Amino acid sequence: MTSLLKTLLIFATILCFQAPTFANETILSDGAAINIAGRQRMLSERMVKAYIQLSIDVDVQKAEMQLAAAQKLFKQQLDQLIAYAPTNNIAHNLDAVDQQWQQVESIIKVKAKTATIPDLIPLGEMLVKRCHQVVLDIQRFSGSSSAKLVNISGRQRMLSQRMAKYYFAHLAGQRQHDTISRFQTSLEEFDSGLNDLRLAKENSPEISKALNKVKAQLKFSKAGFKGLEDGNYTPHVISRTTESMLKRMENITLQYEVLHDQTQAG
Repeated sequence: MTSLLKTLLIFATILCFQAPTFANETILSDGAAINIAGRQRMLSERMVKAYIQLSIDVDVQKAEMQLAAAQKLFKQQLDQLIAYAPTNNIAHNLDAVDQQWQQVESIIKVKAKTATIPDLIPLGEMLVKRCHQVVLDIQRFSGSSSAKLVNISGRQRMLSQRMAKYYFAHLAGQRQHDTISRFQTSLEEFDSGLNDLRLAKENSPEISKALNKVKAQLKFSKAGFKGLEDGNYTPHVISRTTESMLKRMENITLQYEVLHDQTQAG
């Protein structure tokens, strides 16, 4: 498979990360809304990660496509969530997401440069925080125990991109101590979240099998992550690894979404 074809396939995969749309309006179940709101967290990190890659010329063609696709999908999904908003509180917090998004967009829409990274990272993390609040709001509104599983699983997608973001930020010269510590914290949170999901009594055999595959991949990948501390960088390996983790967790989150909506309907 050629490098260009691989890139196009990844681009197509990300464009598929979206809730269903209908002719006249967007109709979301609570499970789909939690999934989509959670995916906004991932896209927030993904855009910053791709921007940093572009600033240091790592997998430029792939990063350009990821950044463009993530921006488009973030805006599309924000519109879907605004149309869905079942309470004034959720609508208010979505407005806060929109305001924060405008600050991030003002930076990522221009040519990437390393000098802007220290400003972009905290803006992106505040966007993640605001998106996460919306997830929690919808989770509470749903009132289902399985809603938490959609949230946790969806958050794993974000953590995959956060790990890559901090890895590339360190490579870009952001050598502050907390760059490494935040990378390590993200890795620990991913591991912890994965363990929580594997223990969930609601898991189907298919979900359990998929989670075990992610666990095996994480164990294998930790060796590559260790290079961050000693400067033995393997950016292309990290890019492939975190993309694979993202794709696996996307599929698992969709399964939890279906499980949630079936439980609610039953």
